[in-house]
Amino acid sequence: MGRLLTGPAWMGLTEFVDYVSTCFTIPINVLLLYCIRTKSGKSFGKYKNLMTFFSIQSIFFSIQATLNHMCFHTIGGTFMMFTLTNHFNLPPWGVWINLGICCISVGYVLLILSAQFIYRYFAMNKPEKLIYFSGWRRIFFLLAMILVAVVYGGCGFVGINLTPEKDISIRFRTPFLVNSNDEYFRETMGEAYNVTPEDIHYVAVEYFVRDENDERVLNYLSIGTAIMLNTIFGCMVIVIIYCGWNTYTRTHRCTAQLSNCMKIQRVLFTALLIQTLTPTILIFIPCIIFYILPIFEIPLGVDANILSISLILYPMIDPIGVLFVIRPYRMFIKKFFRRRVMNCTHKKKNKNDNIVPPVEDFPRFHSIAN
Repeated sequence: MGRLLTGPAWMGLTEFVDYVSTCFTIPINVLLLYCIRTKSGKSFGKYKNLMTFFSIQSIFFSIQATLNHMCFHTIGGTFMMFTLTNHFNLPPWGVWINLGICCISVGYVLLILSAQFIYRYFAMNKPEKLIYFSGWRRIFFLLAMILVAVVYGGCGFVGINLTPEKDISIRFRTPFLVNSNDEYFRETMGEAYNVTPEDIHYVAVEYFVRDENDERVLNYLSIGTAIMLNTIFGCMVIVIIYCGWNTYTRTHRCTAQLSNCMKIQRVLFTALLIQTLTPTILIFIPCIIFYILPIFEIPLGVDANILSISLILYPMIDPIGVLFVIRPYRMFIKKFFRRRVMNCTHKKKNKNDNIVPPVEDFPRFHSIAN
């Protein structure tokens, strides 16, 4: 199976995309934060807090992913997230913790989306339950954050952490029989990316390895970890689908009879759908695919870094839809750029008006010699 790019080429491309995406992500999300805090009406209610949290989390995710330069690789029955970058000269366990924080950040994306869908569902169907998003009841959201951190972080540290067996099977050439006649040597990551094995820090889901008889030896700890992660993932997806469908039917049932407040809720729900579409396409679907591929030993190898690019593009693209769907935000951006264009045009016109045309130097008659 031919590669799209070589390992070093993927490293260069992903690093370039990391820095470019972060340079756009921060100002775009700062603009969204400004609009949320200053241009949102009273009808937005406590929903502004969830939108703010989501935008801040996007900035944090982008910076964290860029500093760690998250990369991905598949070998046999193993799918791994790794980094070759150690800007702060951290010990291996420090880099490992940073990779775990990246995993938690991905979990928080889905958690905050779930909370937003629950809020929209309550606002449209059961407004009396919006009290759960204010006062001391916000502790429930905090507990959900702790649960996601424990599951995504704890499972990462326990179930997909580095083990001596995993290190031997991944970093070094381990022969196993493809069929009765041919022997295949697995390419090491060091060879694939033209680095030494000591430069590679990773966490990996290892479903199984092959023994000398080409039989699968299951890694039950990694399999249990994957099941737990995907169970939490599935629960949050079910919440999104249930709340999303019920909110959608409510907003389209009696459109003509909706009050102004309910119409605003409908616009916010539309913005939320667009906001959900981006991580679904760029994070959730790719992650599911790359979790499944190692089960069938599909050899992506270095080409698995497509996932790295899709992850880092998410926080840059996601806020754009919200900025243009919600009318107060859209009008602010429109007026801002119109004012800038008019100011530039006005300054240019004034500059042209102040230019004095040069006086032609005609010969004077009295200076002409007789």
